[in-house]
Amino acid sequence: MDQHSHSFAGYTTYEQGHIHHYGHITEKAPSGVPHRHSMEGETTYNHEHDHKYETETGPAILLPNGLHYHNFRTKVSYDHGHIHYIVGYTSAD
Repeated sequence: MDQHSHSFAGYTTYEQGHIHHYGHITEKAPSGVPHRHSMEGETTYNHEHDHKYETETGPAILLPNGLHYHNFRTKVSYDHGHIHYIVGYTSAD
């Protein structure tokens, strides 16, 4: 069965006077069937720290052109006395 992945990127919520950027590629998942993707990574290093995250996308959201994308929302690891949230969507593939 064919598999695919998506790219994603963005920035965290603003906490304690700063944000972090993040971006990566989802894990592969089967094409053509209902599915979700695992995603994990690490934010940029700002204010003398970074944050790790690990989550799963929502289900595929179909587009009229036959492609699809996924939403995601999660909190990052607790580091340097606080957390941030990341919210967004993957590329359409």
